[in-house]
Amino acid sequence: MTYKTHSLFLPVVFAVSLFMSASLLFIVEPMIAKMILPILGGTPAVWNTCMMFFQAALLAGYAYAHLISERLSFGRQVAVHIAILLIACIFLPVGISKAWIRFDVSPIWMVVSLLFMSVSLPFFVLSSSAPLLQRWFAATGHESANDPYFLYSASNLGSMLALLAYPTIIEPKLSLGGQSSIWTIGYILFALLTGLCAYFVRKNACINAGMPISEGDSAICIDTAIPPTMIQRFRWIVLAFIPSSLMLGVTTHFTTDIASIPLFWVVPLALYLLSFIIVFAKLPFSLHKIMVKLLPFGVATLLFLIFSYLKPPMLAVFMLHLGTFFAVAMVCHGELAASRPAVKYLTEFYLLMSVGGALGGVFNALVAPIVFKSILEYPLVLALAGLVLPYSALTQESGLKKYLDLIIPVLIGILAYWLMDKWPISDLDLSFFAKTFNVETGTLTTTLTYGIPALLCYAVSFIKKPARFGIAVMVFVGVWIATDKWGGDIIHRERSFFGVHTVINDADGRFRSLVHGTTLHGKQSRDPEYSQEPFTYFHRQSPIGQVFTEFSGKKAKDHIAVVGLGAGTLVIYGETGQKFTFYEIDPTVKNIAVNPEYFTFFEKSKPEWQIILGDGRLRIEEAQSKAYGIIILDAFSSDAIPVHLLTKEALKLYLSKLRDDGILAFQITNKYVSLEPVLQKLANDAGITALLQEDGYDMALMKYGSKWVLMARNTEAFGRLAHDERWRKLEGFAPARLWTDDFSNVLSFFNWE
Repeated sequence: MTYKTHSLFLPVVFAVSLFMSASLLFIVEPMIAKMILPILGGTPAVWNTCMMFFQAALLAGYAYAHLISERLSFGRQVAVHIAILLIACIFLPVGISKAWIRFDVSPIWMVVSLLFMSVSLPFFVLSSSAPLLQRWFAATGHESANDPYFLYSASNLGSMLALLAYPTIIEPKLSLGGQSSIWTIGYILFALLTGLCAYFVRKNACINAGMPISEGDSAICIDTAIPPTMIQRFRWIVLAFIPSSLMLGVTTHFTTDIASIPLFWVVPLALYLLSFIIVFAKLPFSLHKIMVKLLPFGVATLLFLIFSYLKPPMLAVFMLHLGTFFAVAMVCHGELAASRPAVKYLTEFYLLMSVGGALGGVFNALVAPIVFKSILEYPLVLALAGLVLPYSALTQESGLKKYLDLIIPVLIGILAYWLMDKWPISDLDLSFFAKTFNVETGTLTTTLTYGIPALLCYAVSFIKKPARFGIAVMVFVGVWIATDKWGGDIIHRERSFFGVHTVINDADGRFRSLVHGTTLHGKQSRDPEYSQEPFTYFHRQSPIGQVFTEFSGKKAKDHIAVVGLGAGTLVIYGETGQKFTFYEIDPTVKNIAVNPEYFTFFEKSKPEWQIILGDGRLRIEEAQSKAYGIIILDAFSSDAIPVHLLTKEALKLYLSKLRDDGILAFQITNKYVSLEPVLQKLANDAGITALLQEDGYDMALMKYGSKWVLMARNTEAFGRLAHDERWRKLEGFAPARLWTDDFSNVLSFFNWE
């Protein structure tokens, strides 16, 4: 091989190896999370816990790479690493065994234990490849060996492409079993490429970067590298922590209020990796300056949107969250790239970066749910991002000027408190301006209340001082935390693994609501005369109200199952002699629903009732055959979709627990996903009949719009509903591929409008 060919071929081999290792890492992340998701009811917290585990495994891999590259000769490094690569094959093919599932432990521990048993060692050895192979490349004597950080871009490119390919190509085309088989083949190919890299290092070694090739070797190159200071090391950790935490914060926001689909897991993670690719690719520094200017605008605008609870078009919200996150990641990772050390300290640099990333995962997945009663980690870390803006140092100030870093934010905080707590703008007549701008008066009032302090925070960013913008934003966040009332009086707020639950009295005091995240899960009148009346999606004139009206009195079903508890509204429809069985995965929801200090649906109910904790599908398996006259699946209302409740196997299970004349009722009300084609395909595959009704709003009656699908073995089971013009056959929707436990694809039915 000529020198020129060798010079081109050597970095290609290393780049391809790193590209493949990163691709395998970031395909297995959404793949294994999707396997675990159904076990815990599809809750978005599964992804955050998975990410925490993966970041911890990445930290362990980087620590291992740093340790063996510092302590062992190259020959021993190869022996140890190849041995671990081969031992990890006992975990293949990747999958989840039902024998590992335990419900007698916390959900976080269950997810961690499942990940450890299924993928820990392969993930560990793959994660160590980025720093280890770069260190090996530095020992080859190649002309680029003194600065091998360009290989990090190849690694992150593989990660990003793999993540984007998963929801768009891999998930729609392959079952989980097929994905696992192909991943196994890829892992074997990567092991062979690692051996090839080791061969080239042995053949072309120049003993660079202070790494001995054989026992007794010493470094030839003169060590002139300046070691990083403790402050610099701490700064690396903080700069890595902020994007890591924000990535999980963005993901939680999307998966809680939209859908738990891989797209909303992988896009923030892909942008996170893209920022690494860009900043380590030696692009012009002017790009970094642009991101520094965009960061304050994005942070101020996003905090305004979060605090005001305004709901612009979903696509605009999507782009704002992702755009702001990307700007923060670019600034933080750009600062990391600009301060990267000499090759001698390469593995330590990556190790400290992974420490920051792991701390971000631990903070969001473990610390925040315990410390905060709501999703405060997201705005708090957004504010923290303002403190790392890399402004140039100014001349030393004296007198009053040196206190302006605190005085200006405090003044903004006082104004914000006055606006948010006293609501003075609501006393103004803004009807003329509302008509001029074609917006509701309430929307304009809210915009001014939160927009004025947000705009002032942004204005502070033009004062070239490192602290003022960050402190101003911190004060803005603190005032919002102190004054936030959610448009009413908060009676109780509690956070669990499955989300944030808020019991709140509406602003006019007429109703009490249970809200999960930003999604309503039940509403009760505070007037004793109407306290046992169902409202919102469950109104007596709603589709589910029509079902209970039809099957009441002599036609009433004796046993009814409901998957999804909420505030327990549906128990109102029960009659003496009936039995209701609710399946609820979150103990917090049960505690709220049965507490008469919050809701009295159960306290004053007529039927016998019980609440069974655990995933509805897993626990309903324990019911007797043909136990229920009606099974209601109420887990799809405007939030995360538990896909495992809508598969061929799930429908077969429901039918086995349903009497021959029984009815399945699915509430598929969702702002972003149209599930009619999925249910149409399920019904056709099972050979059963299905009806659909989409009902509208009537706020005078406190009736919310909802969408329901009924299924039964035959048309006669629907009674008079089969001839009710409000119900139509579930047909005419575009053909869909049958969802199974091994295949589902929510993205195909997503509505971006």
